[in-house]
Amino acid sequence: MSEVRDVLSENKLIRLFTMLSGMLITALGINGFLRPAHLLSGGVTGIATSINFLTHINVGLLTFLLNIPIFILGFIYLDKEFCIISMINMFIMSVLLGITQDIANYIPLDDIFLQSVFGGALAGIGVGLCFKTKASQGGTDIIATILKIKKNIEIKNTGFLINVFIVLLSSTLFGLKLALYTLIGLYFNSLLMSIIKDSMNYQKSVMVISNESEKIAEDIMQNIVRGVTYINAEGAYTGEVKKIIYTVVSSTEIPKIKEIALKYDKRAFISVNDVAEVKGRGFKPKEL
Repeated sequence: MSEVRDVLSENKLIRLFTMLSGMLITALGINGFLRPAHLLSGGVTGIATSINFLTHINVGLLTFLLNIPIFILGFIYLDKEFCIISMINMFIMSVLLGITQDIANYIPLDDIFLQSVFGGALAGIGVGLCFKTKASQGGTDIIATILKIKKNIEIKNTGFLINVFIVLLSSTLFGLKLALYTLIGLYFNSLLMSIIKDSMNYQKSVMVISNESEKIAEDIMQNIVRGVTYINAEGAYTGEVKKIIYTVVSSTEIPKIKEIALKYDKRAFISVNDVAEVKGRGFKPKEL
């Protein structure tokens, strides 16, 4: 079975372009949609945006200052390369936030609901692209990454909970209405971040029960090039002993699995389940 190639790791130019694109998209989402509606983006940027409304200090500068203690934790608990790249990204992100601070003047939109949805979605897409390159934009992404690696808590869950806490505190400044609209944006932020981060890297576990297990397993190994495990089982009602086929494949390979199983046995029982994470030869690991 051949190893899965990771283009973003192998090609530094593509990785750099992806990171820069992610940060620019995030900056456009924040300054183009969220800030004009007085909505928060969550995380360190959300805190910086809140302080900006009170003090008018540049959002980029505030983001940089708030990141300092978080990065200290990152260097203690995380891979040094990840932290160094994330720190560079944080500098670039701070600059991009400063440069695009007035981009909303060129976006004629005055609908708080649309601003919360599209602002949150764009910010989530940008963060997801950075995570996909095995880096981050700094801020609470670092905290979420620490919890993912140390406690296996999903990044999207940590990020969303942190942001909800920030929004609830900020509601005392901006009112409940803005806080609720912000939560809508944060939901789309978390959703899009997770989708982009794990795009093209979804796996499914498959179990096939059939009287033609050997033929089906052989076809799967030869034509899909996936490992197969037999599980000895006995029917509770019939008492018949069978070999259950167990394998893990990418989501795009499911139709081929079904085709192979039904080719040999029209009455084959096929069970397909989601897999949160796979580590092993033939699969790209979800490191974040």
